[in-house]
Amino acid sequence: MPDEHEYKASLRVFSTSLVLAELVAALGEPARGHDIGDPVGRLPDGARRTMSYWSRAGRAERTSPLDEHIAELVAFVEAHRREFDALRGDVEIDIFCGVFTADDAQGGFTLTVDLMRRLAELELEVGFDVY
Repeated sequence: MPDEHEYKASLRVFSTSLVLAELVAALGEPARGHDIGDPVGRLPDGARRTMSYWSRAGRAERTSPLDEHIAELVAFVEAHRREFDALRGDVEIDIFCGVFTADDAQGGFTLTVDLMRRLAELELEVGFDVY
């Protein structure tokens, strides 16, 4: 039976000490990002961001298996290992996954042993939100 779920994944980098421009200089342009001190909402007198945020979205189709989404982001970190290692003391890095369940569908997902090994080697945590 085919997987009826959809998936999204993104690589996220957070920092309370580096500004977004420094993250961009090290990692390239993000799909999404904000800087320390940026407004949280649209109100000018509202809350302010307490950390910088840089994010890269995966390009896999939402209907592709979750391990494909994660593997793409792992490959990016592997290709930029030196840059990520240089940032390690000043940032938190993770992969965030959204799992969108289909109506009346049960099931889950599997991460291959090879993919889990690569994640561990890179010291990457993976978080999941199920909708």
